[in-house]
Amino acid sequence: MPFTRRARSSALKAKNLALGANAASLRLLLRPRKMVDYATQSLFLLNTVDGPPGIPVKSVFEVLPCESVEEVKIASLQGDKDYYFFTQGGPFLADLLSLCLICRIIRATTIFEIGTCYGYTALHFALNSPPSAKVYTLDLPIGAPPQHKLKTSVVDEGTVASREPRAAGGKYLCFEGMEAASKINCLYGDSAAFDYSPFHAKVDFFFIDGAHSYDYARSDTLNALKCCHPGSVIAWHDFGRAEVNGVTRWLEELSEEREIYRIPGGSLAFSVV
Repeated sequence: MPFTRRARSSALKAKNLALGANAASLRLLLRPRKMVDYATQSLFLLNTVDGPPGIPVKSVFEVLPCESVEEVKIASLQGDKDYYFFTQGGPFLADLLSLCLICRIIRATTIFEIGTCYGYTALHFALNSPPSAKVYTLDLPIGAPPQHKLKTSVVDEGTVASREPRAAGGKYLCFEGMEAASKINCLYGDSAAFDYSPFHAKVDFFFIDGAHSYDYARSDTLNALKCCHPGSVIAWHDFGRAEVNGVTRWLEELSEEREIYRIPGGSLAFSVV
């Protein structure tokens, strides 16, 4: 399995390099990893400029009714490189800000997230929701071989593997020990096999950031729709990114029957139920 994952990862990087590189990037030839990262980001930025015509670009403020938002709260997690919303630059910051704004504008009291990872977005949902709010975040259990009901992407497999060393060192969820943690409820299991029935028609804001294959993006969305009610918001992360195009392909298909928007300059897509 590790060899297969490495082979698929290498093929994906080679494809992104071939499509996203340009003459200016040749100065990175002696730093191949940087060059691949640059090419992948170039493909993403191209998508933000010339993306699918059926998914319009609109900010959260343009879609959700709101007079003003006086503030959003951003957690200070200095010295921890794993919290990539800051370390990966502008698009991730646009995604994080938009997620916080959605919480603030709709005053979500029941929030459900697929894809906890290190708990960074769950923490910000807790920080930017009313005091009575509850945040439910679902991920695969640490320490057990992942059991996937549906097909995953090579990026998903790498993300799951990256959590193990951090968990072995003790604290791996960034909100541990914080006051906001009292709002957060960690759930464990495969999102395609999880029992969502207790949450049906009760979720105000549903964030999908789990496995990024087409099969999981579709399954997670269909489950989210059952959990939401009229006026709820569903958001998807990593829309338009070259390395996780299962999300993009699914949302392009879904946009034929639902209004879906993508934020300016970021990889967040969202829809009002």
